[in-house]
Amino acid sequence: MTSNLFLPQSKGSTVDVSIIHGGRTTVPTLYVFQNKIPGHDVLDIPCYSFLIENKKQGKKVLFDLGIMKAWKEKQPPQILGQIEFAKAVMDIDKDVTEQLSESKVALESIDSIIWSHHHIDHTGDPSLFPASTALVVGPGFKSNKTTFPGYPENPEALVANDAFLGRELIELDFSTDLKIGGFPAVDYFGDGGFYILQAQGHTHDHISALARTSDDKFVFLGGDVAHHPGEYRPTAHLPLPESVQPSPFAINTLTSSCPGALFEECHPAKGTSKDYRTTPFYELNPAMNVSLPDAIESVNKMEAFDASPNVFVVIAHDTSLLDVLPFFPKTINNWDSANYKSIGTWRFLKDFGGAIKS
Repeated sequence: MTSNLFLPQSKGSTVDVSIIHGGRTTVPTLYVFQNKIPGHDVLDIPCYSFLIENKKQGKKVLFDLGIMKAWKEKQPPQILGQIEFAKAVMDIDKDVTEQLSESKVALESIDSIIWSHHHIDHTGDPSLFPASTALVVGPGFKSNKTTFPGYPENPEALVANDAFLGRELIELDFSTDLKIGGFPAVDYFGDGGFYILQAQGHTHDHISALARTSDDKFVFLGGDVAHHPGEYRPTAHLPLPESVQPSPFAINTLTSSCPGALFEECHPAKGTSKDYRTTPFYELNPAMNVSLPDAIESVNKMEAFDASPNVFVVIAHDTSLLDVLPFFPKTINNWDSANYKSIGTWRFLKDFGGAIKS
């Protein structure tokens, strides 16, 4: 079964998409999900930033920034407390600005930074960019005391004030009639190459994006609609196959396979009326989302994109893609011909190796 997803027609423009590894963090899985699968005790979270380049218009934007290096010095006390409470480990070697500069991408060439939302593992350090780089945020950012104005001017804020001081702060407006896959949408460049989607639930200001990499192919930038592919796979649209190929446990081989039934033992649907082959492994944790109903709705919408052969879904923290995708300065525009989606779809199942009975 595939989803009845209607994607916007091409207007003749595409964008280049590169993934920048912007640091990593780890947290206990029970901090993120409602349920726990034995053996998968810690969630390893890479923090992806996406460089989007519209060559026709000569514009570059960044969707998310990963982690800032100076998080201990610059983050509000509430954030530092949350990191301690979650027993999170923060690890950042080279931030996004360093990687751009090393690849001769001038920071002055970045027209805007787009935050999927205000959490520390997405916001990076915009103050390192010149004032000509605008900061783009989702609806509700400016009207919510936890995000604007910033800390320390506002003691309640969860973001640092210097992220937007001296630069244009643009809050997106989704009041138009444009919708894609049920998400309210904005045609960011006005040429059909890159859309911002209002994906509510995780935070009050959460947004996702849809990048056109060819006339009929797209990359869906999920942000934190989900934190692990097990929250949106498998589904009725994308059932767990009888034979998983390549095997998630194999290294550097595309011809290996393993039976899908192998994962029935560790699936929470086992022993219930639900079909493990069409039910996601994980359920969203209410504590991780400001509106659980909206968050679930956003996941359900994203599942339709995930089931489409024309869309490659990449959430901000998909560890399973680390050994599948090329990273910046390379692009992933050839994701379809390179089979990145087919190779990566069930790669996350390797996280459940410890729960499978021998």
